[in-house]
Amino acid sequence: MTKAELIDKIASGAGLSKADASKALDSTLNAIKLSLKK
Repeated sequence: MTKAELIDKIASGAGLSKADASKALDSTLNAIKLSLKK
Protein backbone atom coordinates (compact mmCIF):
# COMPACT_ATOMS: atom_id res chain seq x y z
CA MET A 1 0.00 0.00 0.00
CA THR A 2 1.37 3.39 -0.92
CA LYS A 3 1.11 6.49 1.24
CA ALA A 4 -1.44 7.94 -1.22
CA GLU A 5 -3.59 4.80 -0.93
CA LEU A 6 -3.41 4.99 2.86
CA ILE A 7 -4.45 8.65 2.77
CA ASP A 8 -7.43 7.72 0.57
CA LYS A 9 -8.48 5.00 3.04
CA ILE A 10 -8.15 7.35 6.03
CA ALA A 11 -10.09 10.09 4.24
CA SER A 12 -12.96 7.83 3.25
CA GLY A 13 -13.06 5.99 6.57
CA ALA A 14 -13.01 9.08 8.75
CA GLY A 15 -14.97 11.41 6.50
CA LEU A 16 -12.01 13.75 6.06
CA SER A 17 -10.64 15.58 3.06
CA LYS A 18 -7.51 14.10 1.55
CA ALA A 19 -5.55 17.14 2.77
CA ASP A 20 -6.73 16.62 6.35
CA ALA A 21 -6.10 12.89 6.15
CA SER A 22 -2.58 13.59 4.89
CA LYS A 23 -1.92 15.94 7.81
CA ALA A 24 -3.25 13.36 10.26
CA LEU A 25 -1.09 10.61 8.78
CA ASP A 26 2.03 12.80 8.76
CA SER A 27 1.42 13.77 12.38
CA THR A 28 0.92 10.15 13.42
CA LEU A 29 4.03 8.95 11.60
CA ASN A 30 6.06 11.78 13.11
CA ALA A 31 4.89 10.87 16.61
CA ILE A 32 5.86 7.24 16.03
CA LYS A 33 9.30 8.26 14.75
CA LEU A 34 9.89 10.49 17.78
CA SER A 35 8.81 7.72 20.15
CA LEU A 36 11.13 5.22 18.51
CA LYS A 37 14.09 7.59 18.86
CA LYS A 38 13.69 7.58 22.67
